[in-house]
Amino acid sequence: MSKGTARRHKVPEKKAYRDAYQRDRDRVLYSSAFRRLAGVTQVAAVSEQLVLHNRLTHSLKVAQMGRRLVQHLRAQQGGAGAFPPGSDLNEDVVETAGLVHDIGHPPFGHVAEEILDQRLAQIKGLEGFEGNAQSFRVVTKLARRKMDHTGLNLTRATLNAILKYPRLKPRDSAKATTSWTNLGYGDKWGAYQTERKDFDWARKSCRGELRSANAILMDWADDISYATHDLEDYFRAGLIPLHHLSVDEDRIFEHGRHRLRKLKGFNEYRFQEQIDVVVKEFGGSLQTQCWDTRENRVQMNKITSGHLTRFVEAIRLLDEPPYVEVDQDSQYRVAALKELTWFYVIDRPPLAIQQEGQKRIIGSLFDRLLTCLEKSPDSPKIPIQLRVIYRDIECDDAAKGTFKENKEARCARAVTDYICLLTEAQAVDLGERLAGRSQSSMFGTWFN
Repeated sequence: MSKGTARRHKVPEKKAYRDAYQRDRDRVLYSSAFRRLAGVTQVAAVSEQLVLHNRLTHSLKVAQMGRRLVQHLRAQQGGAGAFPPGSDLNEDVVETAGLVHDIGHPPFGHVAEEILDQRLAQIKGLEGFEGNAQSFRVVTKLARRKMDHTGLNLTRATLNAILKYPRLKPRDSAKATTSWTNLGYGDKWGAYQTERKDFDWARKSCRGELRSANAILMDWADDISYATHDLEDYFRAGLIPLHHLSVDEDRIFEHGRHRLRKLKGFNEYRFQEQIDVVVKEFGGSLQTQCWDTRENRVQMNKITSGHLTRFVEAIRLLDEPPYVEVDQDSQYRVAALKELTWFYVIDRPPLAIQQEGQKRIIGSLFDRLLTCLEKSPDSPKIPIQLRVIYRDIECDDAAKGTFKENKEARCARAVTDYICLLTEAQAVDLGERLAGRSQSSMFGTWFN
């Protein structure tokens, strides 16, 4: 058995038609934590009437794209599968990491992350909140499939691929030490101190904070999906005038330059070049009227297919760690495409105002649940799943250094874990019930 196929908790493996990495994929795919992503925002709320990507469909496409990236590299090697020794590159590993990469994100996405981070940063013993760290916590602690151990008991290679930011939370924020186009490193953190043992086990024999090759491909697949599929959503919804970008080209560039200039090594001239390419590409292909026509759908599909092919071919194998790299021009092209969603959708009043309301929902839900849990952890006022999470934290030997004799920290972590296992509809419903505004029936409630 290779080091990558080892599991955190020793269990007998049955001989079957699936290998260890395929079992990992199935465990994630069948988990309730993964299914719940159908009710979580990608960019706009899942309650929108238009058919937009949610976190589930986004994750499925990231997983599929990750698999294709590995297959492309394998084909470059002649199909023999002779990847550099030590790279552990594997299609199933990257696909599983793609399925997992957003599994810990709270309802309403990044705006909820901000609120949870603010709340947890004020509590002694906690490091704040980070969506990637929460995803690692879900698959190692919160998801349950066996009574004798926590988590999904994934292989070392898969856990390492999930760690897009392979560092524990430091006492101050992480600082980028290399250019943003060097995908071997990231400037965030990817695991809480409470998962130190799982983190150390997953990173055994790794070089410092260097990402695994599988993690780099998962991250690139995430960027590709964001830059292509989300863009299609908002063009078809009438929010991004791809056929007429030239009118706003200078403003798009300035908006992106201001937003991205904090990235170490960011070159605004290369960014401008790619903005120019994108504006000409869309302007010369799409009609100027009736955006969601059959003709425009065909053209969008053609453009998107071209982008996907380019971005898959942008990866190259290396003979030494991190074993893969991505062409820099393609990274700037992805940044230019993503900027269209930022300019026309994310940083505009319709979404920004809605997000303010979403922040209040999460903040109020956190505060009310925390008060109830601190007052009486066994109270029937506490949802059953939250009570179970709290008891599991009390029994977590690996986290006793964080939570020993610190009830506030235990309660806050339990409430955060619970919120991050809710859909947006569940968060809204529970918030209304706790505030006394709900008109729903007490019979057959989903949190019984």
